[in-house]
Formats: sequence, structure tokens, C-alpha cells
Amino acid sequence: MISATAQNNNAVQIPSMVRIKDLARILNLPVARLIKELIKNNIYATINEEIDYETAAIIAEDLGFSAISKIKNENPQEIQTPQPILDKKEVLKLSPRPPVVAIMGHIDHGKTTLLDYIRKTKVAEEEAGGITQSIGAYQIEYKKKPITFIDTPGHEAFQSMRERGARLTDIAVLVVAGDDGVKPQTAEAIKHIQSAKIPMIVAINKIDKPEARVDKIKQELAKTGVQIEEWGGDVPVQKISAKTGQGVDNLLETILLIAEMEELKASDLGEGLGTVIESHLSASRGPEASILVQGGTFRIGSLIRAGAAAGKIKRMEDYRGQTIRQAGPAMPIKIIGFNAAPLVGSLVQTGKESSAKMPEGETRQTQKILDSINQKALRPKIKKLNLIIKADSQGAKEAILENLATLPNQKVAPYIISASVGAITETDILKSQITNAKILGFRVKATNVAKSLGKQLGVKINLYAIIYELIDTVKEGLEEILEPEEEIRELGAMQVLEIFRTEKDKMIVGGKITQGAVEPQALIRARRNGEILGEGVLGELQCNKQKAKEVKSGQECGIKFIGGVKIAVNDTLEFYKIEKKKKAL
Repeated sequence: MISATAQNNNAVQIPSMVRIKDLARILNLPVARLIKELIKNNIYATINEEIDYETAAIIAEDLGFSAISKIKNENPQEIQTPQPILDKKEVLKLSPRPPVVAIMGHIDHGKTTLLDYIRKTKVAEEEAGGITQSIGAYQIEYKKKPITFIDTPGHEAFQSMRERGARLTDIAVLVVAGDDGVKPQTAEAIKHIQSAKIPMIVAINKIDKPEARVDKIKQELAKTGVQIEEWGGDVPVQKISAKTGQGVDNLLETILLIAEMEELKASDLGEGLGTVIESHLSASRGPEASILVQGGTFRIGSLIRAGAAAGKIKRMEDYRGQTIRQAGPAMPIKIIGFNAAPLVGSLVQTGKESSAKMPEGETRQTQKILDSINQKALRPKIKKLNLIIKADSQGAKEAILENLATLPNQKVAPYIISASVGAITETDILKSQITNAKILGFRVKATNVAKSLGKQLGVKINLYAIIYELIDTVKEGLEEILEPEEEIRELGAMQVLEIFRTEKDKMIVGGKITQGAVEPQALIRARRNGEILGEGVLGELQCNKQKAKEVKSGQECGIKFIGGVKIAVNDTLEFYKIEKKKKAL
């Protein structure tokens, strides 16, 4: 028997799953009145059918009640950690959380060595050939503040894992070896960081080596679009030695400073949400999965699901291998209890048995379409648009998926994080924040809690009554992530008339603009007798001894040329910019 517990005149407690007739009893309403309200919301259920808490809550709110989640502990001996009853105000409590930092860069540039020094342990020596073979997550404390680090593989074979690493994190530390410079995988890591739109810190490593060339690396970074603070950008640069520890404290200080500016927050209330960062099958312990917690709390005894893998948390360990009973946001943990090793990168959710099973009414045809869409999105070199779809019926959901399956996907494709029937809830908002997914609701509502949390976290809820409008939004989203075409825009040319100063990888020269115009931050080709000597970057532009935003044909000016080319009088400098042109689907 389910009973109502009123916190005030309009507050009622509703369990995670409730039958229609029991919900009517809780609300003290005739069953016919409740069913009529359900039909108004396109929910057709008999008196003995069950609906979930989120759906029941939105119906209760429409009828003037304030819904509170009633979480029952059906087997208290199995689950010793009690789960709290959450009201709407508690769900919206966001607390500061530790930053999650990705260590990225080219192979053998010192990523794992840096992490080793920070953690004061030896990881690199245990890896085959000194290459990190999987993503590992670790948590340290610096000045009494925790920081979570993700070590992403640098080897070419682990491109997809490295991409996931950037999308799990708040801050990226790009490690560049001072004696080697920017390499193809460095440039690729930069693209992943910029695509994830997270702050970047450049750590120039191995500065204890005589061959280290810091200025050269800064120039190479500028060519890849990284604007460092020293040159008027927003990317801080720290010179470090992962081997000796030189500059590492400054790096950690910078991480904490950026984390404070980002105001990172999460709620540790409610069911746990996270991402699988590593999984394997242990001969002695069965399937194991390393999880980065991103919202809520993971607890011993909770049911858990990650894609097709499901189970119950039997054992939970922190990154040091110590047994723990619960874990909150930004904690890296290892979980034992899955029935199979979950896929790396899949979203993990704890919950009651009903939410850990395949949704009822899911047809084989729907699952087949869903699998087909996601398999296309996981092909190499395909950029994904993550989607969370909520529909008012299984038929509507299937129709949406069928339309999405027909979209062009040579370079971009939709990827379905979840597709289900029912109201948009706070869980959907948290999923969206974690996976950077668009929430698309078709003929459904969002709970008041979901709306408030969405506003707090900056998550947009897109609601539609017409399918083609929903599909158009997906098309627009796919066009936004299409790699734009690069076009070279020629600006002008200058004849060098005088050399004022020559330094290592830097020159100050004067000359006359012979055609077009010159702008700051331009790229430069240096020519002599028609032959290209090399390239550089325009560091500073002056006209009449004043900084200038533009110098036109016929005028004289002075420039700071940053590059390894040695310019001479009568050389020609050609100025240009590389611009990106948006592509259509």
C-alpha cells in the first residue's frame, strides 16, 4: 500500500515507479480524473499500469501539487548507505567541485612523466614501451584543493580515446617538448581541445635540456591558431621540466586559478551519472570499469547501466585501489558489478531496477534504427552531434529516429545519447551537460525542476510539435560542427628598406607597402628574387612610431617579424590571413 506523506498542504511524496490507481490515492483524486489529465498529456495508461516519477511529477504539478521523490530502500541489508529524499530545492543545490584536467600532446613529449611527478608514483615504467595504453584518471590534492587528472594516450593508434579525453574535461594541459616542438599529434590535440571549447594551458616541457627552443615553439603554436597570453591571447604558457619538477608548482597554480574563474559546480544529490574511461574483463574479478563521476553520487549496492552493460555495484574503489562506499562529482572510481565490460566513452547511470532495464515497449525495429545511426557516427573521422530525444510515444520516437537515419553523414552524423518516452527531467539536463548533447523534446513537457536546472547550467531545452522542425534543428547542428573550409586571403606586400634589429627567431624591419594593406596578426611569406625563403608571423605593426591597425599601399611602416628567416634589404614580404568558410550540409 502506498501512502501519501504531505510536507505541506500541496506537497506529496511519489515513489520512483507508481501505478495509476496508487497515484490517484496519493493525490486523493478519482482515478477517472487522473486518467483524464494523463490523456491531456498524451499518456494513455490503464489503472494498473506504472509510470515513472518524472512523468507522475509533471502530472501532479499540473494538478496543483508539489511532488517530492520518495526513494524506498526495499532491502536495507543490501544497501547500507541510505539514499536521500530529494525535494526540488535540494536537486538544484550546486556545489563547487574539483576541476578535471586532461594531459594531452604528442607521443614521448612527457605527459605521463609529468603526471608521475605530480602523483609521486611510477606509471610510465609499467606501460609497454613507455606508451600509455589506456586512459587513466587520478586525483591529487594541491594546497588542500583536489584536482582530477586524466592521462590521455599520445600514440597515433589511440586517436579516438584521446578525443574522448578532451570531451570529459574542464581544462586541458597541452604538453609540448621543448627540444622537439609542435608535431602532427600536437596539432590534432589542439583541434580536440578547441572543439570541446575548454580552457587550455600550454606546458613547454624538457626546458632543462640545452636543445630546448621555447620561442620556436611559441611561433609554431601561433601557426596552429593558439594565441598565447604573451602575444595578446588567452592561453597561458608554463615552462616546466616533468623530470626535475621545475615549474610544476606554477602549472598547478595556473590550473587552480582557471578552475576558480570557470566556477565549476555540480550536484552530488540523486542518482549517479558518469562516463566510462576504461574497462576490461578481469580473470579474478570479472568485468571492471573505471568511471569519472560527473553528477550525483555512486553508492555500493546501486543498480547501474552503461549502454548494453548493466548490473549492481558490488565493489567500488578509488584511484589508489582503496574500497569506498560512495563517490561524488569529479571523482575517478573503479566499479565491479557489471554483467559485461561496458564500452569506453559510454554514459553510466545508477538507479532503480526499472531504469537499469531496457525500456518497455522498445521494439526490435527501433533498436535496429538506433544502432544503425550510432554505428555510422562512430566511423573514423566522423564528427558527432550528440542528441537526447524525448517523445510522447514509442511511435513518435521511432519516426524521429527514421528521419535522422536518412541525414547525410559523410563527415558529420547524429549520435543518440538516449531516446525515450516521457517528460524531460533533471536527469536529461545533467546528461546534456555531461555529453554536450542537444535536448530535443517532441510533444512533451519539461518538469519545473528540469527547467530551473537547465537555466542554472545553461542547458537549452528544445521543444517541438512538428517533426520536420526537430529534424531541421539537427541539420543546423550538424552544419555547425562541419569542418569549415580554409581560404587564404591575400592582404598586401611590402618591400624591405631597412633592418633595425636582428635577434634569434625575431627581426624588426622597415619598409614600404607596395600593394594592398597590412593588418596585425597577419602571416608572412618572405621572398627574395621571386623565391620563397620561409614564413613567419607579424608580431607588431607600427606607422610613424605608433601602433597601427592598418597600413595601406604607399605608406611606410615598421614591423616585428617572428620567424627563423633572416630577412635582407630589398626582400619582399607578402602578408596574408587564413580564413575559415562555413560549409553547408
